[in-house]
Amino acid sequence: MLARKFLILAGVFVALHLIVILTLGTSSLGSFFANSLQITASGIAAAMAIRAARRGSGLSRSLWLLVGFGWGMWGIADFGWMLYEVVLGMEPPALSLVRFLFDIQGAFFAMALFLDDERDSARLDFATILDFLQIGLIYLLIYLSLYYVPSLSMDHHTAMQREQVIMIFQDTALIALCVIRSRIARTSATKLLYQQFAIFLGFYYLLAQATEYVQYLRETPSGTLLDLAWTLPMLGGAFWAATWQPTGELSKTASMRKRSTAGMIFRNAMFALGPLVVMFLSTQLGPGWKPVRLTFLAISILCYAMRMGINENRQTMNAELVQRQMQAMNSSVDGMAIVDANGKFVYVNSEYARMCGKVGAEEMRGKPWREVAFEDDTERVETEIRDSLKKRGRWFGETVLQEGQGKGIAVEIAITAMSDGGVVLVCRDLTERKRAEEAKAEAESKYKMIVERVAAISYVAELGMEGRWIYVSPQIENILGYTQEEWLEDSKNWVRYVHVDDQGVVRDAEETCQKGLAFQAEYRVITKDGRLVWVSDSAVVTKDADGNVVMEGIIVDITERKQLEGQLQQSRRMEAVGRLAGGIAHDFNNLLTIIKGYTELAVQRKEVPAPVRADIEHIEDASERAAGLVRQLLAFSRKQVLQPKNLDLNAVVLGLEKLLRRLIGEDIEMRTVVSAGLGTIKADPAQVEQVLMNLVVNARDAMPSGGRMTVETTNVDLDRTYASEHVSVRPGRYVMLAVSDSGTGMSPETIAHIFEPFFTTKGGTKGTGLGLATVYGIVKQSGGYIWVYSEPEKGSTFKVYFPRVDEEAERSSRTKRDAKAERGSETVLLVEDDDAVRELAEAILAAQGYKVICANGPKRAEEIAAERSKEIDLVLTDVIMPAMSGRELVKKLSERNPKLRVLYMSGYTDNVIAQGGVLEEGLAFLQKPFTPRALSQKVREVLDAAVQAR
Repeated sequence: MLARKFLILAGVFVALHLIVILTLGTSSLGSFFANSLQITASGIAAAMAIRAARRGSGLSRSLWLLVGFGWGMWGIADFGWMLYEVVLGMEPPALSLVRFLFDIQGAFFAMALFLDDERDSARLDFATILDFLQIGLIYLLIYLSLYYVPSLSMDHHTAMQREQVIMIFQDTALIALCVIRSRIARTSATKLLYQQFAIFLGFYYLLAQATEYVQYLRETPSGTLLDLAWTLPMLGGAFWAATWQPTGELSKTASMRKRSTAGMIFRNAMFALGPLVVMFLSTQLGPGWKPVRLTFLAISILCYAMRMGINENRQTMNAELVQRQMQAMNSSVDGMAIVDANGKFVYVNSEYARMCGKVGAEEMRGKPWREVAFEDDTERVETEIRDSLKKRGRWFGETVLQEGQGKGIAVEIAITAMSDGGVVLVCRDLTERKRAEEAKAEAESKYKMIVERVAAISYVAELGMEGRWIYVSPQIENILGYTQEEWLEDSKNWVRYVHVDDQGVVRDAEETCQKGLAFQAEYRVITKDGRLVWVSDSAVVTKDADGNVVMEGIIVDITERKQLEGQLQQSRRMEAVGRLAGGIAHDFNNLLTIIKGYTELAVQRKEVPAPVRADIEHIEDASERAAGLVRQLLAFSRKQVLQPKNLDLNAVVLGLEKLLRRLIGEDIEMRTVVSAGLGTIKADPAQVEQVLMNLVVNARDAMPSGGRMTVETTNVDLDRTYASEHVSVRPGRYVMLAVSDSGTGMSPETIAHIFEPFFTTKGGTKGTGLGLATVYGIVKQSGGYIWVYSEPEKGSTFKVYFPRVDEEAERSSRTKRDAKAERGSETVLLVEDDDAVRELAEAILAAQGYKVICANGPKRAEEIAAERSKEIDLVLTDVIMPAMSGRELVKKLSERNPKLRVLYMSGYTDNVIAQGGVLEEGLAFLQKPFTPRALSQKVREVLDAAVQAR
């Protein structure tokens, strides 16, 4: 059941890894998730190994612990690898510590091969420590002498190639030693365990070396299918550890004793060769490393000498073993006892007697052990111990002894079988340790509760604005740029890092905290490199181990959240202004249509006196400015009607170049850089021209004393990395329009507001604050993006990205019409609910020779169409009218006359004929306010064009 669940889990894990590889690829995000999955896999394997160690005993427990440490060390090394790839955008260099950490895994595996078969505990003795030290020394020297030192004089590829060769030799040797170790194992259980270990190593290193060779040839980063070469072995190792169960050991026959002798020869021979190997490797370091060589050789010889000394000492002590053991047992703080084959105590020390509630040891000697039974079920414990002694010759565990009078005492007991059928018991009182463990567990649980909630920085500090910081976690360097030492060095002045405008917020929160309440504040912190970071600071008041009142809290980076909140507020402001603009645009444009229309008609009259004509022209100019203001309001609120076409942006820029040069003045040097083979964009030509002119005017105003300006176009591809760093941008192909200046530049605070309506830095009456807001609205409505890069006194660059399309650009078809060409004799049905606008339009068209039939609304228009449908050549209708929109009216009229031509007019369409501000294809539209000339030209253009679908 467990195996099936684990296989399902592994399958899900591999599928998740494949999804990450196929969707994110080798991007920074893909590398992050791919490495995270590998680290998680190694963590699972390490956890499973530790669980297996708990199930095992003696050698198996030690082996699983070492294997688990090896897998865990690989995960730590891979974490370092991930930091290099994600943060620094590169693989760890040839001489990086990360690469050495990967080698440490092999050292742990090698230590597992030299464990003693007779180990009955996972605890390390001094001889084992010496053995492990010798192995670690050899691994370190292999790294230094065969790789590190030679790599200092090699290029990167040669160093990597050398590393591959060393790893192949090292891994092959490790697998061979594991196979030999399985052959000379003393018991069948140990033999099976090492055989499984050898299979795992073979599978693991074969995949690893093959993959590393391919990565070396192709220089492949993380985020490819090759990453599975580490994930799969880790999951396989985890499955092996999770499903492993201790098996019974066979009795120690003569043949087994021969294998034990072979094992002893194997271990001693290997460690006898240790100094020779160290000597050989030391000679490879070169003359400059003489002190290191001598030091390593001395340590190796000393370890071997001490190891041999320990062996000799053990042999010389055999004769006095019984006496020494008795003395040790009598003076031991642990309880010790010997029980013979009949189950009676033949020896008990005073400590064991005390644990059993007896006055002296003599009181227990010669009595059956059942008289001093365990508090647990005696039959169950006896069965468990007997089974363990038969299988492994030893039993170790925790239980409760009867102390008398119904009391029990928690103890840790180790029982070892003797050759005569008796057993030796070593018992340790766990009372104090249990208390210490409970206290430690409580402290760790408390700390863990805080740390687990930490999204970023955890800290402990004294209360008050000048309180000293006692502890701060390493994450402070990632978020604020300061190291732990830098922050704690002058921590009493920590408030200086808080933005001056936010210090009041922190002070109020500190005062609340001193009343015993929780500390909670959001404020800005100045990072080491001068940036401002928004943080959320939460803390609780508690006492430390010495009883001092302190704050324990967390600091979370909420800069991105604040930015999103700002964008949301900006969007809401724009939406509100857009609703306001839409509300006034219809009526206001009707009024402007009347003013502009009649002023133009008045100016055209020859009998108007010159002074009156000048006054009328002033009115006309004012109405044009008012119309422009309404257009800007609709533009930045994205409510303007766009008539997009396939454009060549180069043609737009070059077509305006002369006008722009006159606009900026002679004191500014303007350079135009257009890219050959520029892609096509789909946008409203007039609006693109407005964007360019507004950006150029803004650049001009930033250089009051003259300077340099560059207008540039080029094709760009915005990838996922760019999109992840710029909120709302979608990866894809774009055409970029950039306007750069050498002017005054802007601070980050100013940049945050430049696209807001009515925001201006020009002061007085020099600017309306609508120029860049209009640019922003047009670009967004056109499906593009705009970003600004600026620093004070270093100028600014505005980059506009329009989506690229595959169609060819349309050629400009502007032709001049003379006054006669605007006349006609056709019949026009004029539908307008505003009387003044209707009268103006009727007068204009009638003056051009058209027959005009007027309707004050859709209902009247339907009545007229029913009577005179065949006479009507064109319907000129307002879009927004009471009861029925112009679009609905045209639909009904077209049912009677499918060939009917239609011209819509409006100051605000409210998505009736334009979706998202983009005019539906095939519709003719005249924007209010219009002039008599514009109306006449548009009517003639529609009448001369083919009938379009509606």
